[in-house]
Amino acid sequence: MSLNQLPFYILLAAVCLSPLPFGAVQIGAWSLLAFVVGLVTVCWAAAAALGAGPDVRVRRLTWPLVAFLLAVAWIVFQLSTLAPASWHHPIWAMAGEALGKPLAGRVAIDPEAGRFALIRLLSYAAIFWLAVQYGADATLGERALRILTVTGAVAAGVGLLIWGAGLSHLLWFDEGFVAVQTRYGSRLAMPFVNPNHLAAFAGMGLICAVGLLAGETRGLWRPETAWREKLRRFFVTVISRQWPLLVSVMVYAMAVLLSQSRGGALALLFGLLVLGAALVRRRKPRFSQIMAAIVLVAVVAGVLFAPAVDRLADRIGAVEAEAGQRMEIYRNAGKAIEASPLLGYGYGGFPALYRMYDQQDIAGVVDFAHSTVLENVVELGIPAAALLYGAILWTVIACWRGAGDRRRDQHIPALAAAVAALALIHSMVDFPLQIPAIAATFSLILGVGFAQSVSSKSS
Repeated sequence: MSLNQLPFYILLAAVCLSPLPFGAVQIGAWSLLAFVVGLVTVCWAAAAALGAGPDVRVRRLTWPLVAFLLAVAWIVFQLSTLAPASWHHPIWAMAGEALGKPLAGRVAIDPEAGRFALIRLLSYAAIFWLAVQYGADATLGERALRILTVTGAVAAGVGLLIWGAGLSHLLWFDEGFVAVQTRYGSRLAMPFVNPNHLAAFAGMGLICAVGLLAGETRGLWRPETAWREKLRRFFVTVISRQWPLLVSVMVYAMAVLLSQSRGGALALLFGLLVLGAALVRRRKPRFSQIMAAIVLVAVVAGVLFAPAVDRLADRIGAVEAEAGQRMEIYRNAGKAIEASPLLGYGYGGFPALYRMYDQQDIAGVVDFAHSTVLENVVELGIPAAALLYGAILWTVIACWRGAGDRRRDQHIPALAAAVAALALIHSMVDFPLQIPAIAATFSLILGVGFAQSVSSKSS
């Protein structure tokens, strides 16, 4: 490790530690993460200005960067008092009448929550940018992914051990885990608060581990080598040399299954399909080879995880029981969008807004729409949400293309595209990317994948 790479390793350490505890959802935890990210960004900028650090001029990021900055500018405008009075949310006039004094109106219904949400969003963007800069070094980028994958498996493993031992605390925290166990029963959530978030985090880690294993074994499948020799080399490589990744795959798979998250399992399946498709784009394997791989994976998974699969199957069978409440939230969110499709209600303002549209008196406080995509459309308005997700999709498509164009290290952009597919699909039916640890991990993986998405011919 050189001195120039030290800021990136500090950033990597902060992201790796963010899952413990609770996925950094507490304000102190994500504020510390944001502080470290800001400090590393300043260090990178200073080193780049002095010519002593990475300064990758990424022209391919011009359009997504413009789209993202426009979305951020709109968020700032929503939070400010600069909007015309006709654009202000009526709640400001109502509050002014109740207090007997005029209040400065805004588009945003909850400016404080919006400022917090904006800080987190900018932190994730900075993590992505730094990962692009430092991840341009293929060796450093792959090392970062390995560290992130293995340490994430350790965090998931800690949750498995606590859950298996019947304990109700992690480190010096205990009250939150008691609540989790009471609410979710036999479902595994540790070290996160919600089992669905554990499933999303473990799913991303599993895809990374499988992608890195694929990169290590890509040279073993030459056509001229006999199948027995191929399998022998494969098992020797995986078991004797890459066992940390193999153990990580097993830990992540068990965590996903024991979480009993239907959305997490389906998103993981979709992500693995994207990973497989990205990895074989150049090789065009025969149908028999594809079927053999599917059967092998199915047999291994069935033997190792049969008990957990039964629990997940029971959860899938009970999907109708929870569908009513989710659909009611989606309907109310749709009404909010119809009322203000262009202006939105302010970034981070969904919890404050929701009660105005809740006609069924759903038990408890609804803090999330259980669809990050839908929630962002409600808060930002359709145009700004389209800009934000357009910027993300641009980078994902670049990773997908890079997996087909590169001759070396194609597994890096391939796994990044697969992780993004998992995260975005899951975010349509839940809110994993609103958990700081998951969003930070996603940003770092996507940044490294984008950095390595340029064809090796070009580089």
